[in-house]
Amino acid sequence: MPIIGNFPTGGGSGSGGLTLAAVTNIQTLVSAGKVYVKWTDPEDLVVAGSTLAAWSGTLLVRKAGSAPVSRRDGTVVLDSKTRNAYKNTYFCDSGLTDGVQYFYKFFPYTTSNSYTDSEDDAFNATPAPVPLGNVSAITTSEAGNGKFALKWTDPAATVVSDGITLATWANTTVVVKAGSYATDPNDTDAVYRKVCTTRNQYASTPLVVSGLTNDTKYYVSFFPTSTDGAVNTDASNRILATPNRMKITTVPSQNGSLTYNTKAQSPAWSNYDSAKLTLSGDTVKTNAGTYSASFTPTDDYCWSDGSTDAKIVSWTIGKAAGTLTVNPTSVTLDKDHLTATFTIGGNHDGTLSVSSSDTTVASVSRSGNTVTVSHVNKKTGTAKITVSCGAGTNYTAPSNATVNVTAKFVTIYGVEWDGTSTTKWSRTDASAGFTDPVPAVSNGSGSSPFDNLAPWSGMTKSNDATAGVLVAIPKYYYKLTKSGNKLKLQIADGPADGFKVSPAHANRGDGKGERDVVYVGRYHCASGYKSTTGVAQQVSITRATARTNIHNLGAAYWQWDWALNWTIKFLYLVEFADWNSQAKIGYGCSASGSKVNNGQTDAMKYHTGTTAANRTTYGFTQYRNIEGLWDNVYDWVDGCYYNGSGLNVIMNPSKFSDSANGTVIGSITAGWPSAFDVCATSGYEWCIRPTAASGSESTYLPDYWYFNSSNPCLRVGGSYGQGQNRGLFCVGYDAASGTSSSIGCRLMKLS
Repeated sequence: MPIIGNFPTGGGSGSGGLTLAAVTNIQTLVSAGKVYVKWTDPEDLVVAGSTLAAWSGTLLVRKAGSAPVSRRDGTVVLDSKTRNAYKNTYFCDSGLTDGVQYFYKFFPYTTSNSYTDSEDDAFNATPAPVPLGNVSAITTSEAGNGKFALKWTDPAATVVSDGITLATWANTTVVVKAGSYATDPNDTDAVYRKVCTTRNQYASTPLVVSGLTNDTKYYVSFFPTSTDGAVNTDASNRILATPNRMKITTVPSQNGSLTYNTKAQSPAWSNYDSAKLTLSGDTVKTNAGTYSASFTPTDDYCWSDGSTDAKIVSWTIGKAAGTLTVNPTSVTLDKDHLTATFTIGGNHDGTLSVSSSDTTVASVSRSGNTVTVSHVNKKTGTAKITVSCGAGTNYTAPSNATVNVTAKFVTIYGVEWDGTSTTKWSRTDASAGFTDPVPAVSNGSGSSPFDNLAPWSGMTKSNDATAGVLVAIPKYYYKLTKSGNKLKLQIADGPADGFKVSPAHANRGDGKGERDVVYVGRYHCASGYKSTTGVAQQVSITRATARTNIHNLGAAYWQWDWALNWTIKFLYLVEFADWNSQAKIGYGCSASGSKVNNGQTDAMKYHTGTTAANRTTYGFTQYRNIEGLWDNVYDWVDGCYYNGSGLNVIMNPSKFSDSANGTVIGSITAGWPSAFDVCATSGYEWCIRPTAASGSESTYLPDYWYFNSSNPCLRVGGSYGQGQNRGLFCVGYDAASGTSSSIGCRLMKLS
């Protein structure tokens, strides 16, 4: 029986027989009053497929002072009958005394009650409280006068090993000392002690320690303590702290802006905390201005340089935007209302002043907020009263307010043609008794009863930096009446019932409204399409080319048009009362048979006349400072074209075209005009068109009108050809592509 002799036999106090191997993988843990153990029970004894000894249970015996020598030597703390019940789960032996060493031994036994007694089954353990980990993230900062602030993160809530909670956080005691660190939480020399029982209470919100001396170094110790009373005294749980006033790094400043509103106001402040600073000084004000507020740190605070003195900060109430209003915004003076008043309103507190743009039309005076406008010599015209105000205490200088004054002391000048073969018109209205003008001859003197009358008196020369020498054409009012074959033309120097604004000044539909003045080139366009003297005319161009190049000078510059041409013709007719401009002023045309330089009339002392020795000799002419209206070269005229529908007129310069955008006025009878029609279309009542042509170069309207529906572009005036097909009222045609050395152009300025 040698094999059996090799198997374990009973030992200890069992009943004899085969025994099992010792337990294995013994692992232990300790905590306050507890010992934890886990192990692996032995396997059954099996030989050749036969179980010779089967595990039944494992006894765990505990003894204090020495190891158990048998299963009966000590206290049985466990009789486990489930194999490997504690292989992965700890058995806890509790109720032990901390600091006492306990000896343990396992006794596995078989179903036959044979107990294994092996030194490999023994172990010992001493229960004791397990300390917590250290606090972390300790910071200190100034918190005020005699104060500092602490923040820290407490250790983990539990100490866990292999799934067993060995210790649980109970509190952290903070101890503050002067001179040295505390070594235990109950240090009697502490100047401050606090037991913190809410874990991480001061991780983000600081604990403020007070009652200290500024600029003194203090030693701060943290003692994490478990529920078992284990105290962590590790030196890493320490920090130095120095109490002091908290720094205010930024002086308050006004936040946003205030504007005077007649009420008391206080500023909003940036970087102002009433807990940190005391505000005094100018804190509430009404008027616009700059004021001084005082900021003094409270007891726990100081400025960044350590000072606690008050700092003075300026703040402002800005001036409100001043406004000026007037009521009414326009007044009228006439024979029944020689004066008018308006009232000044708005928000302002500066010095008021009033002025008139034309003191020859209206004078002005002010009493308080009431302004009186008075006529000047009962002159018809317009003026603008400007009310201005400077900046005051509480308001900025407002934009000026204006009142338009219309003085309707209107004078009407008229002429009437009886529709017969005569070229003469009879004078009517205020000009009925006027003598005929006497234009200059050979650059001599001249005179006209209209020289001091508006609008003729306003036809003066001016130098335009862009376009050269221009002649102003003031706005007037006209009335054109046809009765049978008769025509009556009236010009008023102001608005009057039944009268319309002169064609060139009327609303052209270009968004600019009526214009008070327009300008025409004194000369034909020369080089660069400018109205300049001493330079030959720009010729051999199409009308479209002239249109484009003139407008290239600037937004206000255009090729002169049908409306301006007739605006000038109306002025001539009322002044000279005759269709025949050549007979009244001069033949026109140069003597050279070709174009000549502009400026041939520059030496003329009077605004109207001929350079020739007499009016029936060819020479150069001007009317009211406009040179060459019927001599040297024709001028293309824009704002019109002729086609199968008749004469078409365009008022809006931005729509000038050779074939489109026009309003049909009616068909034209070509030849020497002897009868006329007046357009009834609104806005075009000034348009005259010949309806019969039985005249001659000395009867009716003695200027030939050429029209052809295949040649839409119109030209006016005369040329160096020295024929009779010229004159203020002469109209010719050409193709859109047509050019000629005898056709130039003239500009206008619509300001």
